[in-house]
Amino acid sequence: MSERPSPDAEPAATEAEVSPFSLWFLRGVLVVAAAVVLAFAVQAIVSLLDDDMRADLPTTMTPTDLGIDEAAGPVEAGASETSTDEQAELDAFVDEAIAFIEETRRRDFLERPEVELVDVDTMTRIVLDDLESELAGDPEGSAASLAFARSVGFFGPDDEFLDVYEVFVSEGVLGVYFPSSDRLLVRSNGELTLSAKATVVHELVHAFDDQHFGLDRPELSADGDGAWAFTAAVEGSATVIEDLWRDSLSAADQAELAAEEAAFEVGDIFSLDFGFLLYQTAVYDYGNTWLNRRIAEEGIFAVDDAVANPPVSSEAVIEAPGTVDIAIIDVSFPHVDGEVLWQGSGGQALIEAITSLVGGTPDTASGWGGDALSVYRDSDGRECLRWDIVMDTPRDLDELDEGIAGWVAEAAADGKIIGDRLRIDRCA
Repeated sequence: MSERPSPDAEPAATEAEVSPFSLWFLRGVLVVAAAVVLAFAVQAIVSLLDDDMRADLPTTMTPTDLGIDEAAGPVEAGASETSTDEQAELDAFVDEAIAFIEETRRRDFLERPEVELVDVDTMTRIVLDDLESELAGDPEGSAASLAFARSVGFFGPDDEFLDVYEVFVSEGVLGVYFPSSDRLLVRSNGELTLSAKATVVHELVHAFDDQHFGLDRPELSADGDGAWAFTAAVEGSATVIEDLWRDSLSAADQAELAAEEAAFEVGDIFSLDFGFLLYQTAVYDYGNTWLNRRIAEEGIFAVDDAVANPPVSSEAVIEAPGTVDIAIIDVSFPHVDGEVLWQGSGGQALIEAITSLVGGTPDTASGWGGDALSVYRDSDGRECLRWDIVMDTPRDLDELDEGIAGWVAEAAADGKIIGDRLRIDRCA
């Protein structure tokens, strides 16, 4: 079991730029038979899942942050409304969880978050309604995000956001925190189970971090890999504290919690692209590992710094210190023949996600130096990407070329080395 870290002294509070950032923070779970497969795949790109065989799925769907925003209005009441006794039990546990988080993080909440238990249909409807509103409000950003998801293979050529999210939310999401409205929803059948309590703790950490450091960061949408790295810091923060809470449970409660999570039915979640699911899952495992490494050296206040001043690339999260050169090489955006919809960076995390099941190895993306990705619409109306990737050394470039070959073939893409870089071309 983990021991609660206790640093000798608290560093000066860090400041973070706070502004609207199009990101939800969802918590999902994949367990038992499905997670056995997931654990095998994640092992190649992240690490083994926790002993309870769970994994979490946030909504960082694409490096363009999907062009969506958080719910700004009030959350509707759940279809299965909480009774007076159930609400009292929930309120009591929220107080308990807040005290645990405050003691662990050595800061107080600025205000008490409100937590609502809702059924799966209500949660799905709230998220989809908000997504539909945001898609309609930003057609240009929505088109760019959809083009990325399709061109990289996360979505099929005819898949739409609402269709994918209906599966994603209804089959795998246990909780959601909306930073702009400070609302926190936890999926429940009306009973405050240990699994629901774990979700409450996880989402309360998001609220805590939002109150102190702000989770709304629009500047990150210009760099997809930077947005992934920030999400890894945020989800790593919540996972670290949730794991400490789990460790505080009795052995009997830990066994009961594992049994509850093992009984969770994932439904059609694996009808979604597996690379997409791995891209979502990786922020939890990598963020957790990265933060625990920092906590061991710096103390618990390393979590504060990680959220306030997140890493600039997924490589900085994924790689152990001193193993690779994490300086980012500036790469010019490649010229494309068509209408440019978005330009940014994919990063090491994206390379790992798309290659892990089709011949990729831990060496495939390691040694990432920098990249430039252009998403565009060609003269035939197809949604396409051109992705130039530079590695730290010629050997790293050869390993990338070899490791990505399986994905290139399966995705009907084109990959070739041009000078010091690998260029990937693909259209949906």
